[in-house]
Amino acid sequence: MRNIALFVILAFISATSNSTAEPDFPQPSLEAYGALPEISRAEISPDGTKVAMIANLAVGTRVAVFEVGVGIINQIGVNEAKARGIEFFDNDHFILRASETTTTYGFRGEYEYSAAISINIESLESNQLMSRAKDLFPAQSGLGRIVGRGEKAGEVLMPAFVGKRGSDPSLDLLVAKLDSRRGNRYVRGTPDTIDWFVGRNGRVLARERYSNGQNLYRVQWRRANGSWIDIYEEEDKILPMAIQGIMPDESGLVFLQASAESNRLMKLSSDGEITGPILPVKDREIEAIYTDNNRVLMGVRYAGIVPDYAFLDAELQDSFEKMSELLPNATIYLDSWSDDRNRVLYNVFDSGIGEGWIVHLREQNELNLIARSRPDIPAAAVGYMMSVNYKARDGLPIQAIVTQPPTFDPDMVEPLPTLMMPHGGPAAYDRFDFDWMAQYFANRGYLVIQPNFRGSTGFGQDFEDAGRGEWGGKMQDDLTDGVTALVKAGYVDPEQVCIVGASYGGYAALAGAVFTPELYQCVVAIAPVSDLNRMLSEEKRQRGKNHWVVSYWEDVMAEGDARRNKLRSISPVNFAENVVAPILLIHGDNDTVVPYSQSTRMRNALKRADKQVELVKLKGEDHWLSVAETRMQTLRAMDQFLATHMPVAD
Repeated sequence: MRNIALFVILAFISATSNSTAEPDFPQPSLEAYGALPEISRAEISPDGTKVAMIANLAVGTRVAVFEVGVGIINQIGVNEAKARGIEFFDNDHFILRASETTTTYGFRGEYEYSAAISINIESLESNQLMSRAKDLFPAQSGLGRIVGRGEKAGEVLMPAFVGKRGSDPSLDLLVAKLDSRRGNRYVRGTPDTIDWFVGRNGRVLARERYSNGQNLYRVQWRRANGSWIDIYEEEDKILPMAIQGIMPDESGLVFLQASAESNRLMKLSSDGEITGPILPVKDREIEAIYTDNNRVLMGVRYAGIVPDYAFLDAELQDSFEKMSELLPNATIYLDSWSDDRNRVLYNVFDSGIGEGWIVHLREQNELNLIARSRPDIPAAAVGYMMSVNYKARDGLPIQAIVTQPPTFDPDMVEPLPTLMMPHGGPAAYDRFDFDWMAQYFANRGYLVIQPNFRGSTGFGQDFEDAGRGEWGGKMQDDLTDGVTALVKAGYVDPEQVCIVGASYGGYAALAGAVFTPELYQCVVAIAPVSDLNRMLSEEKRQRGKNHWVVSYWEDVMAEGDARRNKLRSISPVNFAENVVAPILLIHGDNDTVVPYSQSTRMRNALKRADKQVELVKLKGEDHWLSVAETRMQTLRAMDQFLATHMPVAD
């Protein structure tokens, strides 16, 4: 590590030699960055011979089957639906998870309808699972979820709300066959059931329940005679626990327990006893839990600018350790594995290949590159990424990812026009990974700061809790302090800083415009929250005022003090007169998370205050910029906006 001014920098990846300051590097087209990754999802088959992939091509999204050692053996087009994920349940079928934004007559507003589509590898015959199941409650969004295999070959178990329109539906567990569109009740649920857990032989083990009216959370274990017994009960206005999976011996369930510095994986036994931790507790949070098709625990991934792992499964541990030796400077994400654990699929971000999908042959300790996710962006075009630590004004350590142009030389630092780019969530964090937006602008000559401000996940419960009630407050100060630290260190030109963000990051961008207007020369807010009172009212209208999600947002936004005056005081829409910088608003009109009206209200307030504002509507786009065309539209609008208001010097 090198100590530089107020912070520490750890160089991670440089696309070219650092010995030259000449801007001699490839500049791929805007479309190369704005396009969806050529391979966005993949999974290896149980026998390890095939990989199913979601391929985003010029002709549209397709699902391809790759045979290891042979190549592509089959592919099928995906129509208008958005492909979200892919998963094998036997060697003959894979499941495509897809969604679309829709409405249902008699139900208010749009929602994201999801489905699971079973595809036969040889014939390419497809079946939308449970599309012909009886008495499915209309306008539900979780129909693509599978929680385990059934008792017989080719059966999968899927939760779904069952009941007539106008009733209080129950979340039942249904059984579906991979070659059929029908579904039948497997076990009856209740209106307050929220999840199911199933053993390897299809035996239902447990379910979670939460009553929004009573704020009562329960975990129930199913006895051999089919009756239920409460093994855990707690009253709380938000979910106090989230069961993640099943112990390998099916003796209990596993859940994450928060602690001040990190978190730990614990066991809730079938008799209600809590023990653990099951896997090592490190100085970083567990951010992902790996399970098999029946959610049986295999291992965990720890948060960090590069991930780390621990496994109950010794063969997966062996594979990861060998991968780390073969690719010591890569960011390695475990994806899936064959039943015998000899072939393990990874998604890798590495300076030599960029982002790609690799099969590790564990016994031979060999790598097989299946595909690169962005073949049109060569390694020499990738920005130089650094981890930066600085202190906020109250002394809290903050980590940020800083991306420089590819030819950055740490021995020849010069101030650059800069994008402050806070992440969404806010319960999320940035890491060493290929961020298409950050990489595009770094390639065009900007420095990009992605701060993990208080309220971010990955740094312990205390750090996340430090953000509660700090929207527009200390969370915003963390961004300001990051700009200040990097200005003092000589990296940032203080006269050329633009704040850019999406979702919560969009809120932070607007908050920067109204609460620290002297800091930013321009503002880009994508799908932003601008009016917290209106946002909370929408949640109450859609879910009911007693829903735990409403309580969560009240706590996160205002630490429980969600009075109108409090939320008004931190809502950018109410302070348009403070704005100095030009503002670009970008929003999808099919956004079911942050309504499009949040941007129109902000635009109208700015126009009334005679401020410079532009609103770009992304027709048919959702909250996540899931469509390549509108993602490119977003990047073009940003590129033109920055060229006008904060251009990079030639």
